[in-house]
Amino acid sequence: MHALFLTPGFPPFDGGGERYARSLALALAAREQQLTVVTSQAQREQQFWQGTAGAAVSRERDGPLTVIRVPLRPFPGGWRGLLVWRKAMVMLSLLPGDQTQLLMAMARHVPPMLGLEEALAQLPDSLTLVHGFNLSWEHALVAAAGFACQRNVPFVMTPFTHLGGRGSTRVARNATMDHQRRLLNQADAVLALTSVEQEEFSQWDIHPRRVVVVGGGVDPPPPLKDPAAIGARFQLKPPFALFVGRANLDKGAIHAAQATLRLAENGSTLTLALAGHVGEDFRRFRRRLTPAQQAIVRPLGTVDEVAKHALLQQASMLLLPSQVDSFGIVLLEAWQHGTPVIGARAGGIPAVVDDGENGLIVPFADVPALTSAMQRLLTDEAASQIMGRRGQEKVGHEYTWDRVAARVLSVYTEVTGTLEEPVT
Repeated sequence: MHALFLTPGFPPFDGGGERYARSLALALAAREQQLTVVTSQAQREQQFWQGTAGAAVSRERDGPLTVIRVPLRPFPGGWRGLLVWRKAMVMLSLLPGDQTQLLMAMARHVPPMLGLEEALAQLPDSLTLVHGFNLSWEHALVAAAGFACQRNVPFVMTPFTHLGGRGSTRVARNATMDHQRRLLNQADAVLALTSVEQEEFSQWDIHPRRVVVVGGGVDPPPPLKDPAAIGARFQLKPPFALFVGRANLDKGAIHAAQATLRLAENGSTLTLALAGHVGEDFRRFRRRLTPAQQAIVRPLGTVDEVAKHALLQQASMLLLPSQVDSFGIVLLEAWQHGTPVIGARAGGIPAVVDDGENGLIVPFADVPALTSAMQRLLTDEAASQIMGRRGQEKVGHEYTWDRVAARVLSVYTEVTGTLEEPVT
């Protein structure tokens, strides 16, 4: 089988979805499947609206993978322009009737991948299946659906959706527009990461032809020679809580900071370290803090894999109180080190963390509940260690890429043997 992966970003782009796509591709290649990846030249999220310096399509090898990268055009108006464009798409989808055709055209600028269709046209006829990723930056998915139709091969998608249930309308509107519903409903198979994601489709009246929960895996941690030295490099001393990911409101970073500051008011010496890109809303929040409070809430910026795992090993807890995570691979990475976790009851997190068993779950944006959960892990050392150990055991039993690849390959085999009508 020769599968094509179409994804808006791919490592060295450091994002959970991007790392998921690469790890899955490598696991499939280990099962003797041929993989070609077509993606953008972005190495960080800001380039989705700032554009990339490269002007030509590039081609490289990543172990057994062939990776083709296309440039990104700067979006007019930058981030604000993209935000206005996205809001216009949401408003258009709310109008009476089906706005799919116009929205499909607008989606080709989210992000604006240049020469994508031309690069696809150069691919060999040996392709037997097209697999698209990421419904939030859906240009690649739109192109994947069209290319699969053109080549008359099955179209499979991994949407990374986080609809939040009926109560999270603002979040869901960005993944339930007319054209996104069409893509989900017409794919030969939709690969969900959790049962929560699968259930949310029906809650929002989305009915794909075939939905299979394939889950996620976690890569082995890199060797750590001197984790304490890495912590010292960031001037971090235990105890500290760690947040990994884009620091903004939807990810729960602001709530994590507020909870940490509440603990400090009650005499706690806990520090919050945030590893990852810092959003503008978090910057504004932190600027309003006093110098003493800023010393407690510590953005570290983007860190490499070795530093991330060293921090995860030393942290008292990992915080992911997010409403926009379809899975949360960083939860598994924390468990690899026996570190307990706290997540939000939103997105796919409740399907990963067993509340009270291997971590704690709190309602999204409930700062008092988050504060109490953090206090529990700080004061009940025995329970904290038990949760971390149970998480470590769960990773070893359930979250391997070989298992995920086996489930995905089973879907590939099914759809390539039962293809009925091409995606339109």
